[in-house]
Amino acid sequence: MSEKFAAPYTTSALICLMASIQCGIVGFCAERDMSAWSLTPSIRALSSLYAGTVSTALAFCLMSWCIQRKGPLYVSVFSPLLLVVVAALSWALLQEKLYIGTVVGSALIVMGLYFVLWGKNREMNNATNNTGKEGREKQLGKNDLEMQFSEPYLNNRS
Repeated sequence: MSEKFAAPYTTSALICLMASIQCGIVGFCAERDMSAWSLTPSIRALSSLYAGTVSTALAFCLMSWCIQRKGPLYVSVFSPLLLVVVAALSWALLQEKLYIGTVVGSALIVMGLYFVLWGKNREMNNATNNTGKEGREKQLGKNDLEMQFSEPYLNNRS
């Protein structure tokens, strides 16, 4: 979609709009009582609107920036790290209990993140150690999934 419509923030806004419409339809089907949907104090409505708009916009802007800088692998790898951050902040700020499963799961997520980044670093080092530009391009094209997706687009631009 980005090749045909190269405005990532507009694309993200359209995706969020469609997701909001779909969530609203599912929500109204699940809870038909209109009193459950009321946000009586105006601060609740304002805070919900602000949190949904600003948080989503900030997340999509940061993800788009990261994809442009490092590729989609890093965004997909760091997304599970959000669960670890939420668990740590809920423990620190909301005094929620941390269970052994949460701690073990968080440790596994961090270890998996480390191994992916270690492997990516090793792959990039092997690619730069290859002699000649053609050997490096072949190595990147074979091993790097990110490059396989972006190579046809780059070839069409020249």
